[in-house]
Amino acid sequence: MAMGSAMTALGTSTTALYDNPANLPFARVYHFEAFAELVPEASRQTYGGAVADSVTNRIAGGLAGAYSMMDPNGIDRRWLDVRLTLAYPLTEWLSVGIAGRYINATQGISHGPFGASLVSDGTPTTAIYSGLTGDAGVTVQPFTGFRIGVVGKNLTVPNNGIVPTTVAGGIGWSNEVFAIEGDGLVDFQTWGTPRPRFGGGAELFLLNHVPLRAGYRADLGQRVQSITFGAGYIDKKLGVEASMRRDVVADHPSTTMMLTLRYFYDSASPADTIGTMQ
Repeated sequence: MAMGSAMTALGTSTTALYDNPANLPFARVYHFEAFAELVPEASRQTYGGAVADSVTNRIAGGLAGAYSMMDPNGIDRRWLDVRLTLAYPLTEWLSVGIAGRYINATQGISHGPFGASLVSDGTPTTAIYSGLTGDAGVTVQPFTGFRIGVVGKNLTVPNNGIVPTTVAGGIGWSNEVFAIEGDGLVDFQTWGTPRPRFGGGAELFLLNHVPLRAGYRADLGQRVQSITFGAGYIDKKLGVEASMRRDVVADHPSTTMMLTLRYFYDSASPADTIGTMQ
């Protein structure tokens, strides 16, 4: 979040489970994570956890799950997102990854401002979406610190705005104290016609313990532009990180806040723990 949603190339560890599974082998880690997200304006909350392991075997893997709720006194949408990720380094500079996902989303009936509506209502006996889908990614590292990532998400083409089919690409560079990345994404389903989203961010890792991050995101589908920022504290065993995104151009601006706690069971170096550097 703090990097402007730009982690398709550099996001390793538990970040890779959500952004690009092919990034998992690029950091030797065994990490556990718990996170919470809050959007006050939409009364939206998300709670979840993840584990990523790229140490035990050559095939890296991870498991993540999250439960979300939005507007409980109104539309009352709730959804469960569970994903299993596997990745394999074909060479030292090329990795591929896949993720299988299960999504189940429900929504209230006749809770909108105009009563019962075929447009906004949920369904009386079934979920508004429930099923399996999957992601697939490729990451190339031509030289140390520089990576290019491409990922397709929800590739079963569910044709549902809850799980839109998207393709994203990112270019990033990092060393032990600095990281920067820019991403572009195209959403093929939410808006009826393809709409792009762009984001970019940078990170400064101070005193081998403190990550400072900032970024910018422009979503042409929602017609929203946002600034992002975050900070944290990390040592060899534990990490606490906070992030925020604030809309600066939007019809209805909102603020999204996230708190992440991570436990590093094993890692090759302190830099691996921040999820963006090697």
